[in-house]
Amino acid sequence: MNRYKFLYLFWLLPAAFFFLFAHQGTVYMGIKDTYENGTSYTAEVEEFELKQIASQTNGYIVIRFKTEEGNEIQRKLSLPVEMAGDLQEIRIVPIRYQPNGFQQIVLMPAYDTQKSLVWSNMLMAGMALLITLIIAVVAHRYARNKLNEEDQEFVIERVD
Repeated sequence: MNRYKFLYLFWLLPAAFFFLFAHQGTVYMGIKDTYENGTSYTAEVEEFELKQIASQTNGYIVIRFKTEEGNEIQRKLSLPVEMAGDLQEIRIVPIRYQPNGFQQIVLMPAYDTQKSLVWSNMLMAGMALLITLIIAVVAHRYARNKLNEEDQEFVIERVD
């Protein structure tokens, strides 16, 4: 088997970045939809923890609220450090809730931060997609040329 055929696997990288870009776009649309069409509630903060481990900082928040139908909902939401700063001192958080939405809960104090995080994630995934797409095209052409070179048989013809 020819080892140059494995270069075609490089196309998996742009595909992965495309799906990441599409996922972040879906998250953005879900956040925006819940913000615009969701029902406003006030949620009580049950637990808030911010973890600081060497170069990684993240945390979570546990909120509890009652819907208009009388259902009590408790959710644990992960928080990046940028959003945790907006919510650190708050004990009652205004939220938007849409039970059938892609993003069911939007924390109102962190809405702008959440949008900007999703935009920056989309920008990074888009740039990575563009770069890996260019590299994949170059690798594809290189593999095709190498495979074509090896497919051609070198024939020496004696002419007397």
